[in-house]
Amino acid sequence: MEDYLKSLIKVLGIGAAFAAIPLFASLAGLQPPWPPAIGYVSAALVLLASLIVWELVRKARSGRRRLLMIVATLLTLAGLFAYLILYSSFIENIPGSSERVVRGYECNHDAKLVYGDRCPDLPRDALRDAEWESLALWTRSSVTTARVALTVAWLVFMSGLIAAVGSIVAGRKL
Repeated sequence: MEDYLKSLIKVLGIGAAFAAIPLFASLAGLQPPWPPAIGYVSAALVLLASLIVWELVRKARSGRRRLLMIVATLLTLAGLFAYLILYSSFIENIPGSSERVVRGYECNHDAKLVYGDRCPDLPRDALRDAEWESLALWTRSSVTTARVALTVAWLVFMSGLIAAVGSIVAGRKL
């Protein structure tokens, strides 16, 4: 029981250290702009992922640990690439501000009347004219879907990263 508690404390300490990663990312403005507390949600997910990986890997054979490392690395890369593609497609930085706006992929009725064929890939000027309110240009469902997709890609990236690191650390003797 004592070894179990020592191992658990070790993993919780490592998990807490890695939980700081999304918090630092949020300070650097790398996280999705929605939901506002995504840094804290990511930190909680990282801690949870650390505990799950520890439980799955701590007594696993090296072949199983290697498989988890490979799967976790692929998950990390897939989450990162998806996030970067979605970020590039749907995030607009407000000039002179640290604020960001999530664009949609389907124009609402009013925007179709004003911008016609340029929908849904509207210029930055359209957002500026709409006072950086994305719902004034795109449908609520398309903005919500873009927000959720960005958040899911970010969480997949974070989970994969922690699973990769956790699978390496969990089986090591310190």
